[in-house]
Amino acid sequence: ISSPELVKSYALTSPYGLGIDDDVLFICDGDDGLKVYDVSDKLNIDQHMINNFSNINAFDVIPLGNVLLMIGEDGLYQYDYSDLNNLVLLSSIPVN
Repeated sequence: ISSPELVKSYALTSPYGLGIDDDVLFICDGDDGLKVYDVSDKLNIDQHMINNFSNINAFDVIPLGNVLLMIGEDGLYQYDYSDLNNLVLLSSIPVN
């Protein structure tokens, strides 16, 4: 990318990391939780939130073939995200 240009920005509470899988965007937004958006309409992402998992305090995510690798304040987690309205915890490794 030789000359990137800001097209639009979106306000978040406390963004950390993000990950994208096709048209699905995962945003780690601190105490506001893990937010999931449909980003097929790039200029109106904020109008297409799929879910907000306010109970998940995440720092970074890597979506990988319906498995979301997530690091949180207390460990490493794997979630199945084949149903974006119902993340299923597959495994976790606690960190003290």
